[in-house]
Amino acid sequence: MIVRSLLVFLSLAGGLRAADFIRQIQTVSGVSVIYDMALANDQGSVTSKPLTADSAVFQLYATTTGTNNATTLVKLDEKAVGTFLPQVTVQALSEDPYYPPRTRADKPYGMRITIAGMSALTTVPDSLKKVQVGRSYKLYDSKTFTPTGSSGTYADTFLFRANGTFTDNAILQRLPVTKPTKAVGEESFTVYLHPDAGTPQAELAKATVQIWPVAEGKIENIIEGKTYNAAPRDGNIIVKDVYPKSITYAQIYKGKQLTGTIGTPLPNAVVSHNAAVPQQVPLVFSDLDSLVTDDGEYTIEVLTITPFNGGAPEIIDHVTFDLDRIIEVNASTATME
Repeated sequence: MIVRSLLVFLSLAGGLRAADFIRQIQTVSGVSVIYDMALANDQGSVTSKPLTADSAVFQLYATTTGTNNATTLVKLDEKAVGTFLPQVTVQALSEDPYYPPRTRADKPYGMRITIAGMSALTTVPDSLKKVQVGRSYKLYDSKTFTPTGSSGTYADTFLFRANGTFTDNAILQRLPVTKPTKAVGEESFTVYLHPDAGTPQAELAKATVQIWPVAEGKIENIIEGKTYNAAPRDGNIIVKDVYPKSITYAQIYKGKQLTGTIGTPLPNAVVSHNAAVPQQVPLVFSDLDSLVTDDGEYTIEVLTITPFNGGAPEIIDHVTFDLDRIIEVNASTATME
């Protein structure tokens, strides 16, 4: 069997170099046979070496140039082909419709695996009548939000023996970090040809979801429970790890803090983002005088609206203070005789 046009109109950033190639791997009589086919152009068709096994794995490699002109070999893509291989797709699901898929560290996400063409013929080896699913991760730097190079595979695997669509919408991230709500990285679910087939781990389909940390911040220069003789003038907050698509704002209302209260937005304290990675948002609480016309107890809340929780605001921090602008002077009058 010949596989023609395995990768058509292949485009590699920076152009192809002599080290760019497609690797063909197959197992014949228990022995791995490997062919490397050099690529001379960045588009066109490629003809495989003859396939003498039920299946084979094709991997696309390219060289990239980094700092100090150091070159690194990177695997860009992988496909498994064969006579009896099923057609498999994996789709990552999230409350956030953004692509590539992403979610927040404290929110569940989903995976939908669709399998078709799984053979039931008695003449087909049992190893080709099942697929295996593995779960892996990569960690990101918490400041640059780029991969750190630290990655791994979780111990649990899943076995599928039937055609159909299988969906799990309650997956919780398990990135190996100290504080789960501040996890930064990605998790992937990959469907492989079952190892019993004798082929080196052959990837049939894969989906990845990015995981971003929960926003946090602390209101400064306004003290909880303190009585002020004038509206506080230097309150502020720096909100870290604001979700990439979000609206972050501060509001004030009279009375004790009560979740769900709709207050008055503070002037110049509303920031909207639609980015690829988390953001840092500074908010300054200015012009409170015009918003606190009466003395009494007031609450300031800092909230964020994201694609989660049905778009309902979530509280990042809050502070309650008393305002008493009436100055009492106790004095006595006496006469001297």
